[in-house]
Amino acid sequence: MKRGLRGLWAWVLSLVLLFTPQLVAAAGDYPQRPIRLLVGFGPGGPTDLTFRKLAELAAKDLGQPIIVENKPGVGATLAASTMARQDKPDGYTIAAATAGMFRVPYMQKVDWDPIRDFTWIAGLGGYTFVLAVKADSPYKTAADLVNFAKANPGRVSVATAGAGTSMHLLTEAFAANAGVELTHVGYKSSSEAAVSLLGGQTVAAVDAVGSLLPHVQSGALRLLMSFDAEPPAWLPGVPTAKSLGYGVANSAPYGLIGPRGMPPAVVDRLAAAFKKAVDDPEYAKLLERLGQTYWFSPPAEYGRFAAEYYVSERALVEQAKLMRQQ
Repeated sequence: MKRGLRGLWAWVLSLVLLFTPQLVAAAGDYPQRPIRLLVGFGPGGPTDLTFRKLAELAAKDLGQPIIVENKPGVGATLAASTMARQDKPDGYTIAAATAGMFRVPYMQKVDWDPIRDFTWIAGLGGYTFVLAVKADSPYKTAADLVNFAKANPGRVSVATAGAGTSMHLLTEAFAANAGVELTHVGYKSSSEAAVSLLGGQTVAAVDAVGSLLPHVQSGALRLLMSFDAEPPAWLPGVPTAKSLGYGVANSAPYGLIGPRGMPPAVVDRLAAAFKKAVDDPEYAKLLERLGQTYWFSPPAEYGRFAAEYYVSERALVEQAKLMRQQ
């Protein structure tokens, strides 16, 4: 019996010794071909622009192109959830992680777990969200819009980049706290939502400030408030929802993830390349243009952050009255 066990362990050890050098070599040689980066929003919006720039900059360090593929849908979680189900954890398919990943599982039944089914590679930044109307709108303040909505339930339509996104939840949480009924209109991208507002198809929009700021600067749109905890210094005169008594404050982080079980060496290689990307002056210029926040969180720290953030985001979903029935 003992002799048989010794033989079995010798066989297992031989397999480990045989395949371990190949796995280490594969990780050490990574990457050897182009990398796919899936983004859960449509082209032209701040998330798309951000990850295309990060991909361009990180590719220089990695020595292989990073090809961005847009997969909008399901609260911007379609890209990541598809990757989790279909792709190998070899580092050749990665995805943008946005706040919808931490909220959609509270809103509807999903076949993936936001923490266990992913490898958390790096935290890369955050958004400032705002409420905007056309410059010629009769609503000069958020209170003006709220007063009209109270007298006309459902007649104030609000465009966002899609159902289940941060913008959608903030819209619903704002409505609940203000005691009004707003009509949410979800599009596939921020650019489509902006076109809707500019064309008069919707009354207002909630979006990342970067997608609306060019239209504000051109005089076409007016910002009524932001959803930051504190007033952004670079948005003078724009109050926060919290300061106006609406009790909503939320800025959403974004980062990079892969399928569960990626080799640590590959994770570290990607994290290092994207750290160089976020520290690049070109990226700093984009952050300034889009009104986004610099942030970098390495793999282990980002994984802990994700687990804590997932728990905390339940409160926003409850505030927006979008919790799914158990």
